[in-house]
Amino acid sequence: MEAQMKDCSENPIIISDMGTEGLLSHYQFEDGSSQFIFLDIDKETGGISINNPLSFTAGSYVQIISSSEGLLLLSSTGENQLNYLVFNPLTKQSVTLPQHGIARLIIRSGLAFDGKHYQVVLVHVSRDEENGLGPLPGDIELEVFSSETGAWRNHRPFSLSLNVELPDNEFPELNTTPLFSNGAIHWEISGQLLVYHVEDDYCEVIELPNVFEDWSWQSTMTYRRCLWESEGRVHYTYTDFDGVHSWNLLKEDEHNVYSHQNVYDREKFRWALAYTINHEDLAEQDPDILSLGDQWEPRNISPIAYVQDSETMYLQLPGIVVAYNTKNRVLLKVCRYTFPGVDFNCCSFFPSIHRSECHKQNASKSRVGEVVDLPVGEVVDSFSF
Repeated sequence: MEAQMKDCSENPIIISDMGTEGLLSHYQFEDGSSQFIFLDIDKETGGISINNPLSFTAGSYVQIISSSEGLLLLSSTGENQLNYLVFNPLTKQSVTLPQHGIARLIIRSGLAFDGKHYQVVLVHVSRDEENGLGPLPGDIELEVFSSETGAWRNHRPFSLSLNVELPDNEFPELNTTPLFSNGAIHWEISGQLLVYHVEDDYCEVIELPNVFEDWSWQSTMTYRRCLWESEGRVHYTYTDFDGVHSWNLLKEDEHNVYSHQNVYDREKFRWALAYTINHEDLAEQDPDILSLGDQWEPRNISPIAYVQDSETMYLQLPGIVVAYNTKNRVLLKVCRYTFPGVDFNCCSFFPSIHRSECHKQNASKSRVGEVVDLPVGEVVDSFSF
């Protein structure tokens, strides 16, 4: 499990050399099968191309939870229990984690990989059994699995104030994908950012820029969000009725840098607005896109990722993914996807770090203006986790 790659033929599950930025598409079908399609991002043009060698299909109701430096954290349903797996799409090897024994409500999961060892972290809370409701406030615990020890351990944060307000039926596809950045896993929970610093083994809570009093309703009905990293800084991007807003999480030495541009309480608010993309600006770039959604309602616009080299923000709309250059304000369609019949459930996109060095002969250079059609049912490799 801890082997490191010496050449492309050794097929270890863990690879010490980090990969490059890309996207991962997850087709979910009603029969429980899934299709995972990896997309390489051209840093110069902002276009994308399909990475066939990494793509695969799977059954057993496999869900993607998060990715970290080339590894995926997946879950699958089997024998009336939820299994957690760490999967390397390059080597096609996976490890099923031992059962954790948690009887409480698991509300978030995440993966941290430093190139040598990985850790899987489960966030769980007590249920309000007396009233038949969801989690009780302020009762957060973590269960941490380490590939170095091969075992789970419990971590209970002290002096942690987190108001867990989840909807009665929380849809996984509406959750914000966790981000591993700067040695910490970041989760969005009830309008707050829960940050677990892996190496130092402690948690902190940061209020998000778009926090609302009734987050359980707001998060499912209106806003789509994503977390991403650029130049070593965590970014939080969300949509609302005005547009797409992206914020930078400030570090301690950055407060003075941004204080003359932004008015905020530095003790409570730790964000600086990077930019806002108005819906009107997007519509002017391509009026035809309006017909794909419902007049740019926020629930139809999902920010996926941002690539610093090309200064490009990727947005998912019904049936299409667009790339918007935040510098020259040019919008391009880069990927189409379809809804193949009544058996189709959903199609989600995630930011991904993956390696393509072993498959350069299969890679295609994306051209400006080229639109990629995602294949359905054409991926050869199939796995039953």
